[in-house]
Amino acid sequence: MNELKAVLLVGGEAIRLQPLSNNEPKALLPIRQLPIIEYMFEKFIEVGIENFLLIAADKHREQWENYINITDYKVEVFYEKQKYGTAGFILNNIDLFPDKFICANGDLLMDLNLDFFIDTISNSKTSILSSIKVSDPSRFGLVIFDDNNLVKEFIEKPQDLLLGNTISLGLYFLQLDDLKQFDFSSNMEISFEKDVFPFLSKSSLLTNCPLQGQFFDVGTRESYIEANCIDNNYWVHPTAVVHKTVQLKQSVIMENSEIGENSLIMNSIICPNVKLKSNSIIEDEIIC
Repeated sequence: MNELKAVLLVGGEAIRLQPLSNNEPKALLPIRQLPIIEYMFEKFIEVGIENFLLIAADKHREQWENYINITDYKVEVFYEKQKYGTAGFILNNIDLFPDKFICANGDLLMDLNLDFFIDTISNSKTSILSSIKVSDPSRFGLVIFDDNNLVKEFIEKPQDLLLGNTISLGLYFLQLDDLKQFDFSSNMEISFEKDVFPFLSKSSLLTNCPLQGQFFDVGTRESYIEANCIDNNYWVHPTAVVHKTVQLKQSVIMENSEIGENSLIMNSIICPNVKLKSNSIIEDEIIC
């Protein structure tokens, strides 16, 4: 077992997945019956990381407490009582965290060579940002690094591939000695991506770790559907009732829902316990 802890940022509200996410934090939304966060736990456990610290929004305290009461994973949750941004809670409560730790966005579905990431951080003298090459970087931000693999620059949502196609994965290795050099005002919102990492980069304290594999940032209706339908063009929960005449295309049908005959469901999510009448036509929607 690796003694490192993974700190997962699970404060996201998944606004673009409403109304599915109205009463749940994004990391507890299910992908094929399992919460997103559990896919992350399992990937880390495969490389020896078994202890998890979660930074969650205080508004979701009840949901996380309920989860902790039933899970067998080794989980501790810190609650933000204000909006701190991705880095603010850690910087404002730095004594709560170990000298070195892994940090990741809490909605990152990944199938990556994490063993290489673990090997890389075990010998690193600086904090590390992991990156991956994608076909279309315009949805993300480019990471530019030098011949020594030190991160040099970040470019938001590039319009072409002239500067490459390497993006940040949302998976990091952080050292408190590096973070303590970042000067900030207490209780302000601070972003790793926009504030802390550019500072570390300018100080030559941030190294790139290129990874390979697949990942999903499950924050939109389209990406949520894609994550569920990875080996088909739709996914139906075992408890759902879908009439044999229903046409399903790139859609997710959740538990205890019923879809009446001759209906068409396209690019949509049908939430738990929804009953759709016959001849329903649902396209590009989340129905709860």
